Amino acid sequence: MSKTEYTGHPDARRSKGNPLAWINLVLLAIIVICCNYIGCREYGRVDLSEYESYSISERTVNVLASEAIQERETPIRIIFAFPSSVPGYHRMYMLLEEYKRHAKGKIEVECFDPLRQPGRAHEIEDIYKVKFNQELCIIDARENKEAPIDHYDADPEKANLYSRIPGSSFLKYEVQPDGKRNVVALMMDEVLCTEIIKAIEGRQRKMYVVVNKGGIQLDQNGRLQYDTISLIRTITGSLNIKLEPIVLNEAQAEDLPADAEGLIIISPQFDFEPCQIETLRRFWDRNDRKSIFIALDPALPYFDTKQVKNTGANGEEEIKTVRGPRLSNLYQFLRENGIQPNGDDRILLKDSQRLVNNISVFFPKSLDCAKNFWNNTTQLEGRCRSFTLKHTDDSEASAKRLNLYPLVMTSQDYYGETTPSRGAKFDGDDIDGPLCVAAATTRGSADDPNRLNTLMVTGNIDMLAEEGARKEVRDYLRSVWAWMTERPEYAGKSSNYDLTVKIDLNRHSRSAVEHLTLIFMPLMSLLIAVFIWNTRRH
Repeated sequence: MSKTEYTGHPDARRSKGNPLAWINLVLLAIIVICCNYIGCREYGRVDLSEYESYSISERTVNVLASEAIQERETPIRIIFAFPSSVPGYHRMYMLLEEYKRHAKGKIEVECFDPLRQPGRAHEIEDIYKVKFNQELCIIDARENKEAPIDHYDADPEKANLYSRIPGSSFLKYEVQPDGKRNVVALMMDEVLCTEIIKAIEGRQRKMYVVVNKGGIQLDQNGRLQYDTISLIRTITGSLNIKLEPIVLNEAQAEDLPADAEGLIIISPQFDFEPCQIETLRRFWDRNDRKSIFIALDPALPYFDTKQVKNTGANGEEEIKTVRGPRLSNLYQFLRENGIQPNGDDRILLKDSQRLVNNISVFFPKSLDCAKNFWNNTTQLEGRCRSFTLKHTDDSEASAKRLNLYPLVMTSQDYYGETTPSRGAKFDGDDIDGPLCVAAATTRGSADDPNRLNTLMVTGNIDMLAEEGARKEVRDYLRSVWAWMTERPEYAGKSSNYDLTVKIDLNRHSRSAVEHLTLIFMPLMSLLIAVFIWNTRRH
């Protein structure tokens, strides 16, 4: 048979005229073109690092998506004056890119090196009156960003429209035994988000702290002391809230200042007078979004003996000693709003029958602003006091439109011991778990958040300390405070800080590591190479 007569295999001849193969090729070409077009128009980014080191926090995403930023006419300018040799520069630069992407054009970022660009450095120095003798980040939320800031400094409300952040606040250092400082955490997202909130709001909100009830004290300069509750200062500062001390008058009921958006009562040791409770009630009854935060000290005895003056049958005054709640008037105010302290209960584990100072708790389904925390578990340090959420009068609560929300709960494994004299054993007189450790109540209609007053009560003091509070507790409290101050869009989880892990190696451990890395690992690589070479040779 000649070559001209051979026509190939019959299946091959049929495939040449098969139109389905050409249709598949055309469809494949269309799919490739569409994928390239979509890839050019749409941009997506996925952070595959273990701790999401190159992503901004959920809280920052919520702030950038808020109306206060998205409805701005002029974007916010961020000037990042850092040299590339600074530790963590690449990660900080990527975080700034994330700010731009999530802000959708409402944030402009300028990164430059003052040493390599002295001309631009002089221009910024003339506008913002700064000196680039250190790393610096500037946030400018003014309308006219090229105007000098001299006249802004004279107005306290306008002074917050811009911020100059030293670069040292972005990095957290730790001093090593040899005296050197190493970077252990990157605080940039936390600091930058806080300063952006201050810049877009301008005027600071005011909350007043009661200082004449044995809780928070004043120092010699008349400033608040935060020795054991430093977390409150951190949370309020991150939400642009200014804390002011206040002394409640014990002689007459005076209204709180008109600019008070909230009242804070921390660890009261003495009861409130009836006139002071009336001040609280009038503040609570206002219809312009007010909030009250009360932290009760669980170490304070619930009951106490008091001397009461009575008029006898003969008209003479008699002094009687009675036993009752130590903060009876304040407890009555809480009961009116559905939060009832459970006396001197001690939270114990049912199995171990012992006093617990490290309690496992969870965040129940209650507030919408804390959805991402629902059913998450964490640990609370220190002693806790529990509450019962129940209205004393349902009809009155309905008329006042009171709503109760459990915020922090223990599991079923815990119970409240109310009779310690009988021993640490769960019986019928004790309070069965789960127990409520922190709760909130609202007054008003949820349809009108501007007239929704909020009251939060917690039975744990150690959760307000910076060192004792875990990250979950800190983020949850900040989310609740954002909701209490009419800004639930500022809620959310914070960043995962990059903390380094220290391994203390002794002389023998260092010797083992050196032998492993200098001898055994190279020798193993050599043996593998010889084995592969010998296999390929044969």
